[in-house]
Amino acid sequence: MIGRVEKALLLFARKKDGKSPQRGPLLVELLQSSDADLLESYPNGLFRCDIRTGGGDSGARATLYDIVPVLGSENLALLRTAVWRIAEHLSPEQVKPLTFTRLIEVLGQMAAHELSRIRDLGMVRELSRLAAFEAVGLPTVFALSRDRNVQEFYLDSPNSPVYLDHAKYGRCESRIFLTERERRALETHMDTFKGYTLDYANPSLKNEFDIFGTRLRVSLDLDPLAVSGFSLDVRKLTSNVLTLQDLVGMDVLSVEAAAFLLASLEAGVNVTIVGETGTGKTTLLNALDEALDPRLRRIYIEDAVETKDLLERGYHQMKLRVDPFERGGEAQRTKSAEITKILHRSPDMVILGEIQSEEHSRAFFQALSAGVRGLQTFHSSSPEQAIRRWLELHGISQANLLDLGIIVQMLRPQRLSSRRCVQSISTVSGRPSPEESSTAVEQWLRRMYVRAPEGLLRRTGSWEELELPIHSTTREAFLSSLEAQIERIGEAQGARAATG
Repeated sequence: MIGRVEKALLLFARKKDGKSPQRGPLLVELLQSSDADLLESYPNGLFRCDIRTGGGDSGARATLYDIVPVLGSENLALLRTAVWRIAEHLSPEQVKPLTFTRLIEVLGQMAAHELSRIRDLGMVRELSRLAAFEAVGLPTVFALSRDRNVQEFYLDSPNSPVYLDHAKYGRCESRIFLTERERRALETHMDTFKGYTLDYANPSLKNEFDIFGTRLRVSLDLDPLAVSGFSLDVRKLTSNVLTLQDLVGMDVLSVEAAAFLLASLEAGVNVTIVGETGTGKTTLLNALDEALDPRLRRIYIEDAVETKDLLERGYHQMKLRVDPFERGGEAQRTKSAEITKILHRSPDMVILGEIQSEEHSRAFFQALSAGVRGLQTFHSSSPEQAIRRWLELHGISQANLLDLGIIVQMLRPQRLSSRRCVQSISTVSGRPSPEESSTAVEQWLRRMYVRAPEGLLRRTGSWEELELPIHSTTREAFLSSLEAQIERIGEAQGARAATG
């Protein structure tokens, strides 16, 4: 084991023969600005982010994203010296416990010592952090992670540039290329510090990294699965900063719809959030979780931990990390096994993250039939498609569908834009008639909220006409709770508007 860890610590800090590294340009110096027309420029710590427009390969006008260091020649020279010296002096004995976070911490401390001649302590902190990521070969990942506007970035092949989703400009192209050293650094640190092996038999892995408070979910695919030999998807877990009030203010959902979901969850109704990739499912899940009573005992079962950490704010949270779904038969700590055992942990509410497979679905519905309720996400383009997958592909019985409670549909109206919204909220309370085929999934759903053509999320009828899947309270108590939630969220939105 120590040999493997030594490889991770030293592979990118020294040459394999143990000699000092060649003193060429730093990887961060490869980040250069283009000459396309400038739309906007904004600071990002030690970097500047430029949004430009230019012709794409297809001839269409593309939005381009540039990120370049703005260090000045003196600070850049000091940074080079610090990186070279910490690379020469790092030893495995200094990094205990053996984690990626501890490695970055040690390298940062060593760099701060080398940069101590700088009087500006803020500059020392920022430069030492950059030096740590430069030393391990990941400065580009560091730079992109520090831009709050970057929601997710992608790489399709070793010879392709990075492209990304921007909070304001949507899908942006770039002229940023990851060097071979950066790609190998990602492979090594995903492999070594997460306890899994990336090899020919297991060429795919998903895990999370913390970069000074910014959490990333990194998905990596290698040969032979990735035809190009290397592909990457890094999602920034921005759901950690958006609250339910934020989402209401952004018109992701209305005050009344938000209140309805909270009142339903408090009444013991299960809520499943469906939608395609990148529609904001986890963001809504986190916002609802944070808005619920902190006294509820929450148990989380996730492979990549994407939920908010609320322990320091007095919430009751027990988080379980299971093996990624990508590990297949190699996995020992599976989500299905932990879902099955969940009743022994006495939860008030269970957050399952993503339901990914038939095995997950069967364990999920087994838990629902035992009375477990909570929040989870599921990939599908609509509630109808979700039910169809459960019935026809995952073999879930029709009777078990009645335990679903509520399905929220998330949508990204324009695939390349940054806007996400709740498209509909439905209850699962219908039952097909004997004459109908089990594929008539529409009869299982009762739309409670639908986004109208003019863009507003509207309730479809009066409360008296709606079938409410409440279990642990009376209808009158539920409506009273709903009214209180509407008043609370409305007052919070009014206060936000008053303060600008």
